[in-house]
This record gives sequence, structure tokens and C-alpha cells, in this order.
Amino acid sequence: MAVGDLAITLAAVIEWQAPGGDVLLADGGVVKFDPGSGEVVFSGADARFGTLAEIDAFDIGVGDQAESGNLGLVPPATAATSDWWRTDLEGSRLRVWLGEIDPADGVTLTDAEIVADWLVDTPSREQAAGQDVLQMSFITRDQKLFEIRQGNTCSDAFHQSVWPGERAFENCTDAQQYFAWGTGAPPVGGVGNSPSPGSGGPGGGGQAR
Repeated sequence: MAVGDLAITLAAVIEWQAPGGDVLLADGGVVKFDPGSGEVVFSGADARFGTLAEIDAFDIGVGDQAESGNLGLVPPATAATSDWWRTDLEGSRLRVWLGEIDPADGVTLTDAEIVADWLVDTPSREQAAGQDVLQMSFITRDQKLFEIRQGNTCSDAFHQSVWPGERAFENCTDAQQYFAWGTGAPPVGGVGNSPSPGSGGPGGGGQAR
């Protein structure tokens, strides 16, 4: 866009790599854009997932918090529910670009910047004004790095799952230990036997000479 142009027309496009085929939506009208695999046409509606109902403002992550977002789609009445309410929506990728419409043709998106690169986290089916709405919450692809592998503890079991037969953690006193449910923890630091109920106590020890 040149400095002397009288107007700048901004547009946003959404590429959702949905199960069964990509969903290409624009925030209004028809837009041509190359998301990296060749120029494609984005429109205001999709035959299966319908039109964009709402999209939340992007949340910027700070510290150990990741970016997130929400998006709602209104499926067309002609689409079967099984086409858009699916069990395999989670984990599918959605990207959003914002750019300028080329005044030369009025449809080509130029100088576009990607403003969101998300994965579907939780889809839900809702009703609004008598219409079905597909609501989806998203996480960023980087947020996967924040997930904790609870089984990856500093324990002998995990250590040997990575290095079979390497038994250095067996005698590590401060490593995490596992005990069968309902059993008491083994005695710590005890030597010798405890007296049984009703029996005499252990004899006294002699003095060291």
C-alpha cells in the first residue's frame, strides 16, 4: 500500500485445517491469499461449518501463561450435524492472518501478518437464537511445551524406562518412591526387629569395649 493511497482496507482470513478438508473463511466478501501452499480463495461461509459468529480478542501470554482464544461458528441448516459436530476436532490447526486488500483488484490480501496459530482445545455445541453454534476454545502450538508429563519423575522406575538396566537410582535416598495402595510405608532408618504384641522386648545391648 502506497503512502499516497486514499484508503487502506484491512481484512482477516482464517485457515482451519479441519477434519475432512480445510475451512477457508474471510471476515467479509471474497479474499484471495496464499497461506504457504499456493493462492486460494477465502469466502464468508463454508458448506459444512457455516459462517463466523464470533471471535474473541487475542490473549497475549505473559510469563508461564500461553496465548489462547475462542471462536464460534454457525453451521448452515442444510449441513448434517455429523458433518460439523465431530469427535476428531480436537488438535486440528487454525491460523489467522491480517493484511491489506490490494486496491488494484480489490480481492488480494497483501502484507499479511499471522496473528494466531492455534490448536483446537475444547469444542462444544451450543444454542443461540434457535441456531446451533459450534464453540471452540484454542491453545497455541507452543502451549504443548507447558504440559507436564507426570510420569517423568526422578525415580528409579522412570530412570530405567529410559536406560534399561541402569540401576544407579536404586540406592538414591531422596528419589520418589512408590508403594502399593493400602500398605504402610517401610521403616526408615530402622535396624533390628520390632517386638510382636504380647512378647517381651529386645534385650539390652552390651557396652562396647
